[in-house]
Amino acid sequence: MKLIELKGVRKRFKNDLVLDDVNLVIEEGDILGVIGYSGSGKTTLLNMISGFIEPSEGEVLYTSKITEEPININKKLHKVKELIGFAPQHSSFYPKLTVVENLLHFGQLYGLKRETTVNNIKALLQATNLHSHRNKLSEHLSGGMQKRLDISCSLVHKPKILILDEPIDDLDYKLQKEILYFLQQINQQGVTLVIASHHLNMLETICTKIAIIHDGTVKSHGLLEDVKKPFLKEHFSINLTLESDKEKILSMLSRFPAKKIIDQGNNIIVHPSDTIRSIGNILQIIEEEKLYLHDMDFRKPTLNEIFEAITQEEVKKKE
Repeated sequence: MKLIELKGVRKRFKNDLVLDDVNLVIEEGDILGVIGYSGSGKTTLLNMISGFIEPSEGEVLYTSKITEEPININKKLHKVKELIGFAPQHSSFYPKLTVVENLLHFGQLYGLKRETTVNNIKALLQATNLHSHRNKLSEHLSGGMQKRLDISCSLVHKPKILILDEPIDDLDYKLQKEILYFLQQINQQGVTLVIASHHLNMLETICTKIAIIHDGTVKSHGLLEDVKKPFLKEHFSINLTLESDKEKILSMLSRFPAKKIIDQGNNIIVHPSDTIRSIGNILQIIEEEKLYLHDMDFRKPTLNEIFEAITQEEVKKKE
């Protein structure tokens, strides 16, 4: 079921066009990953879906079993605000308040009756493993527990859709995995998730859909496997060392038919037109010209590599 739809959305801040003709559908149950470089328009998009800012052009429509027919979020935000939760990049809880005090405060902000808030908090404390920390000052929680509290503050009113801006930023690998597992559990309980993050490898493990934004425009959007489909032909990666003659290797690669050659510094990704023939010829020339490289490996492309390919292609179009 369609939950949120953006139709022809543009956003200008004075003379700067930040979002340009964005058309996007978020369906009930989705875990949508929004990816793009800094300044690409990700946060503006999240703020628009949340109803915090209005589009300069176009519409943001919300539909659910409660609303029955599409509602323009910006014209009738009061009708849907209790169905939307937003967890910003930086902590929104109050460090000098306890866990329970913070949750009570956010329940009040969402206009909940105290009895409803208390019941919701009991369930949240159990689900987030915060119960044993409920009377602890928030500033004394560990980084992972603070992040759980931050997300809990945006869930206290039981929203249908939760929007998160960089929820695993500044966390170590173990905590990142814990938070993503927690978000999966939330999704399994019927909450649709929209997650903006630059941790693409982590997003790939949790997201069902992806939207790639570049220069304010959605360049690719859909099921993760559909976004990957144009790039799924096997490719190979050439890993270099400081001793590698990178310029000679790039020159050598340019002689072979390739759909894409992506220069990632000490790593070169090659999408050949003919995988088997190209590999044999390349290995032969490497040996004949005594070019030194660390190793080569063959695999399907990662989300990070697909993102690099799409954005580099956009940069080349402007050159």
